[in-house]
Amino acid sequence: MAPMPSIDCSDAPRATPTATARVVAPYAHTLWDAALGAGLDEAQLQATLGRVAIGDDDLPVTTYLTLLQAACAHAGPRFGWHLGQCVKPTSYGVNGILLLACPTLGEALQQVLRFESLVHDLGRSSFSREGDRVVYAWRNDCADHRAAGALALSVFAGIQTCAQWLVGKPLGDFEMAFAHCTDAATAAHIAQSSGAQVRWGASENRAIFPASVLDWPIPQANKALLPLLQQHAEALLLARYPQEVGIVAQVRQSMSARLGRGPVRLADVASDLHLSTRSLQRHLAQAGVAYQTLLDSSRHALARHYLSSTAMSVAEVGYLLGFQDTPAFHHAFKSWQGQGPGQYRASVCP
Repeated sequence: MAPMPSIDCSDAPRATPTATARVVAPYAHTLWDAALGAGLDEAQLQATLGRVAIGDDDLPVTTYLTLLQAACAHAGPRFGWHLGQCVKPTSYGVNGILLLACPTLGEALQQVLRFESLVHDLGRSSFSREGDRVVYAWRNDCADHRAAGALALSVFAGIQTCAQWLVGKPLGDFEMAFAHCTDAATAAHIAQSSGAQVRWGASENRAIFPASVLDWPIPQANKALLPLLQQHAEALLLARYPQEVGIVAQVRQSMSARLGRGPVRLADVASDLHLSTRSLQRHLAQAGVAYQTLLDSSRHALARHYLSSTAMSVAEVGYLLGFQDTPAFHHAFKSWQGQGPGQYRASVCP
């Protein structure tokens, strides 16, 4: 498919990520090293960063985007794709080490979704299965920034590069779509480099590939280490996101009280808090969290508690959390945890 004409985004409004939005140090170091490799010298890069230094601490998202934009201005629109090709599992910090322990590529993808916030606050992944194909989508939370296109390219190139490293063979027979547009030369380069059919100017950033890829084994997997790494990642999540307050805490409390008594509807939770549904959605948006995300995380936390500390059957836990049947609960829990509820119970209750 021919690429769409390029769009000049030089005057586009830039996003303003929250002050707490961060990129983990190893991921930031990958950008720094790729920028040096693209010809920027260290003095130029440090001048771009100002007083902020690339060290062992997380880097603010705003600083990361400034550095990415500077690298693209110097190296051109292909830099984002090149940056993704520079990643290694260790670029993703603890999450990358966790991927190395997963037995299959599908389970590794589950871990990406569960612990993506340990790597960065640049956006969020999701995927769904449609027959014999899988759709992986990435929501760009910096979509209004001038470097948004390069950021999306880096994420998808990074996932392909890391996946190929894990399974030891190339990924083929897949499609990619990006929300931004680019020039013909860059489009041709990415299509050739990725081996994918690429579309530009799409409604979302996504990749579509055969579902059979999820079953590809990771040869170096360490299944015995996986539960320990998951527990460590969970602890890091708790440290990164301390006890909630305000509207988020109130919504979660209402959800927890309603779970097991039928569907947990937005309108009902809003009524508990003496708000309209629109007001509740606005308050949650201001807090930077979606209703469904809170519901899923509440269910996930309670499911882990019930499975690890009670004798209730998997079916009973699923019913208590409001799932229509056991398969629906099993599917949801595996998407959260990277393993089924029975496997999880066996790993924490030997």
